[in-house]
Amino acid sequence: MPIRFSPRGRARGLMCQVIERRARRPHVLLCFGQWPSIWRGGMSSSNVGRKWGRWWKRVAYVMAAFLIVVVMPLAFIMYPVFKPYPDASPATGDSLAEKNAQDLAHLRNMQLIERSFKPQTSLAFGQSLDELTAKASELDRPALAMAAAKAVALAQNGHTNVLGLAGGQGFNSVPLRLGWFADGLFVVRATTEHRDLLGAQVLTANDLTPDELVAALRPYVGGTDQYARELSPNFMISPELLHAARLAAKPDESEFRFRKADGSEIERTLAVLPGKGEPVTRTVWPKRDLSPIAPDKSGAGWVHVLDGVDTPRYLARPGQNSWHAYLEADEILYVQLNRLRDQEPVLISDYLTGLLAEAGKRKVKHAVVDLRFSPGGNYMLATDFSRLLPKVVPDGRIFILTSGNTFSAAISIASRLKYYAGERAVLVGEEMGDAGQMWGEGGTTIMPNSRIAFRYTTAYHDWENGCRLSQLTTCFLPNYFYGTAAGSLQPTVPVAQTFASYAAGEDAVMSEVLRLAKQGE
Repeated sequence: MPIRFSPRGRARGLMCQVIERRARRPHVLLCFGQWPSIWRGGMSSSNVGRKWGRWWKRVAYVMAAFLIVVVMPLAFIMYPVFKPYPDASPATGDSLAEKNAQDLAHLRNMQLIERSFKPQTSLAFGQSLDELTAKASELDRPALAMAAAKAVALAQNGHTNVLGLAGGQGFNSVPLRLGWFADGLFVVRATTEHRDLLGAQVLTANDLTPDELVAALRPYVGGTDQYARELSPNFMISPELLHAARLAAKPDESEFRFRKADGSEIERTLAVLPGKGEPVTRTVWPKRDLSPIAPDKSGAGWVHVLDGVDTPRYLARPGQNSWHAYLEADEILYVQLNRLRDQEPVLISDYLTGLLAEAGKRKVKHAVVDLRFSPGGNYMLATDFSRLLPKVVPDGRIFILTSGNTFSAAISIASRLKYYAGERAVLVGEEMGDAGQMWGEGGTTIMPNSRIAFRYTTAYHDWENGCRLSQLTTCFLPNYFYGTAAGSLQPTVPVAQTFASYAAGEDAVMSEVLRLAKQGE
């Protein structure tokens, strides 16, 4: 049947052709409103339908191409990062052997998720769990915790560890808290009954020197030697953890030898305190005990070596995630970032934005970013701060303070500060708690019966060299936008404080910073 046009339809049709030619491309929407009156006999609707069909087909092709080229590769890259750890089965065991076997079965799933494992370490991990499962009936909770820690540490990654292995945090402890200094291990906190031990140097514990204990405990902590040393006081104060590692004769007491300030040496057998405290599902940092500001619920009945001494600035606000001050007649900005997390009532990103604006108006000469007590958090909350701070201090130095407690996202921020400050960046203090190359992200899971927590990791970071394109399936994807190749993150100016300097209320690291700041003027 021939197509017939009405006079009005022919006119509109010619007009549409002119419009489409002027646009130099056919576009069905230009004259869509004209088509019903152009055609007669129902032919217009079928033609429009065909044109709409072609248009939707093109859309479908574009969407399919986007799905294939962008979404599917992105999902392939990101899925291993966010792949969930298999849920733990409900606790159902009746005997110790059944409960431990169930816990170990949950731990074994790490082989499916943990990406820091190499083929040989994954194999060793599986063999270790086979051996533990065979003797499940012999493992009490401390023994299970230490055995699991030794197996997990085979990953050789600081973020991949059993968590909460610390005296007073779900495990027993003697009435002391210890801290590392340049000249050894010292008592920094004690119960009032043992106040005479405040400031005493630990010479031996169960006939082993502190350095020998660190070496013996090394297989139970994954990561760097610095990280293992940093966490070692957690084990040294817990007889049952030492006993599980065969480093103590009894699970409820330890024998110590001390050297007091007057040079005299004494031996003392210390029994554990009643109760074990609540278990935790995070890393416990012994450096927290250097502050006389007592952690929650642990101040009563305890004394500290800095009691009666003016609390130095760097130890004055351990519970505050971020704060700042101006030093040396307002010429130096001092910022302490204890945790890269929000803390009510102000979001940390908003706080840091306001700080940059404030410091810019003051025109400070130098800036100090103190990361000595920062275990990390979310580095993306401080990306703008780490990039813009060197611009706020355009001619002065950016001093970055680090210690063995500087970990995870805090290392990321140290890298970014060094990168953007360039030659003006100065890292001062001690080696950080992890290397510039590390596996992170992932999450934490808990064994169903013992309630022992452990962390697994799923994404790679390289804060010294940056992520290469060949590492696209392993590197944490945001690092391709926010990552920096800062080079070595070892301290530019190594400083380790002596116990005498600490006990006097001094800050040897800041003293060196102030000296360097004046030297550069």
